[in-house]
Amino acid sequence: MPVNLNIKKWIIKTEKIFLDWLTEWYSSRQLWLQKWKNKLDILNYIRKKLDNNLIYQIDLVFENVKYIMIDWIWISKEICLIIYYDYINKKIIRFWFYDWEKYEYIKEDLKILRNEFKYKIECFVVDWCKQIKKAIEENYPNSKIQRCLTHIFRQIKTNISNNPQSECWKDLQKIITFSNFENKKLFINKFKLWEKKHFDFLKEKSMNWNKSWYTHRKLRASRSHIKNAIAYMFHYLNDEDIKRSTNDLEWLNSLISTQINRHKWLKIDRLISFISLWIYERNLR
Repeated sequence: MPVNLNIKKWIIKTEKIFLDWLTEWYSSRQLWLQKWKNKLDILNYIRKKLDNNLIYQIDLVFENVKYIMIDWIWISKEICLIIYYDYINKKIIRFWFYDWEKYEYIKEDLKILRNEFKYKIECFVVDWCKQIKKAIEENYPNSKIQRCLTHIFRQIKTNISNNPQSECWKDLQKIITFSNFENKKLFINKFKLWEKKHFDFLKEKSMNWNKSWYTHRKLRASRSHIKNAIAYMFHYLNDEDIKRSTNDLEWLNSLISTQINRHKWLKIDRLISFISLWIYERNLR
């Protein structure tokens, strides 16, 4: 039976409208003014498309996936979107919606990337959490983990006031710079000298009502943060393809956040469908 040309044209037209709304930042009002006369028809069509296109995963297999970033973004108070991003090929190779960034979830995702997609990932660039580290070491024990230096810098700077008074804080502030991050041996030596110089200061305690605590808790927390990170900070110096931060993925997350804010009127299941379709269409470009 021949296809009715008018129906075929209408399908193509409506598909173009949906893609304009999905990927080209058109609002429903703009579509209403430019495409159709009835605004309600556009809104109902968009809702119907979102209800019928619940794509929760990518069905494309990409080549030469060796370096990825992992990060997450909260799309509501209850739902977290975890993204695995191949920053060399600029593709999202996996994403999933969870209620938290738990070890079990990340472990299962990496297991799928390893066993089903056969990705031989050489390095993971991550912000940090013990769950991610544990999941990577279990699924990709020979891969490198590069800590995001931007996050380390921000974390320490958050602990340090804009005008630190103590010499210990001032000395640490001089060490935590991106220029020092470019020389592993120099950074480690400076950090060890700082620890030795301020050893007694860092051990100072306060006491009240027979209870004691370390006086300079933020300093001690900063020291622990650096000590735990050092082994994962400098892989990028030996491989030009390893990024020293997750800025590429954070930029992508900011786009997703903007889209979420633009479509707050969607119910949560439709919002999930929208994000999934947006990622899927972006990967096809």
